[in-house]
Amino acid sequence: MEGEAPEALILAEGLYATTDAKTAHGLVRKSLKYRIVGVIDSKLAGMDAGEVLDGVRRGIKIYASLEEALREHPSVKYLIVGVATTGGRLPPGYREIVREALRRGISVVSGLHEFLSDDPELAAIAKETGAEIVDVRKIYYHTRIHYTGRIREVKALKAVVVGTDSAVGKRTTALMLTDELNARGVKAVFVGTGQTAWMQGAKYVFVLDSVVNDFVPGVLEDTVWRAYVEEKPKVIVVPGQGSPLHPVFPGSFEILNLLKPEVTLLQHAPA
Repeated sequence: MEGEAPEALILAEGLYATTDAKTAHGLVRKSLKYRIVGVIDSKLAGMDAGEVLDGVRRGIKIYASLEEALREHPSVKYLIVGVATTGGRLPPGYREIVREALRRGISVVSGLHEFLSDDPELAAIAKETGAEIVDVRKIYYHTRIHYTGRIREVKALKAVVVGTDSAVGKRTTALMLTDELNARGVKAVFVGTGQTAWMQGAKYVFVLDSVVNDFVPGVLEDTVWRAYVEEKPKVIVVPGQGSPLHPVFPGSFEILNLLKPEVTLLQHAPA
């Protein structure tokens, strides 16, 4: 039916039960842009993706292979790379699965730093079959918006979720907080700052670590300001990136510095 989200499979081979599959985890929990019908991970084949994730059955089956998944879901339009590995490169063994999807005319969505659309072989197959390669980070790679100071016009309460490490669930917590506030009659808007939020269908979103650093304040300001002006919420909830304690991924500093949030939530994974 027109307007329905297209069916998608998530590729998380060998990694679904690890924090490297945080993109897959986010999509299993919530996705407005795609209708997730299965996850590919031969190590967990036959299990329910929700039960593996957090004990909540979601009717999303884990399959041993792309071929097996397509036998039950022949109308799949997208294969989503559901992992965010260190260095942002496609894991060994994934390339052949991506190649096969493109051969079948299935479009591929990736949030990795390695741009699959720049790969000559994969791009040629996609062109031949009419499939699309969507590199989410590439969407924002050349975004150039300067800081203006109009963030001071935003009168909504700003809440930022930061963590003591990367991959501790900042985005998930931010989404849950936004949903709960709205359920209690407090209008809240979620502003995404990473590739998974884009895949989940966030209305207000950019990928912080794909924007040239000089323009991060301007892009963040613009995204939050638009959310405030267009939605007129009481609360704006923003997940951080990386961790203020992480020497390699300190992206939350930029968010805290620009937004100067009235509320900061610190998330920590129990030992």
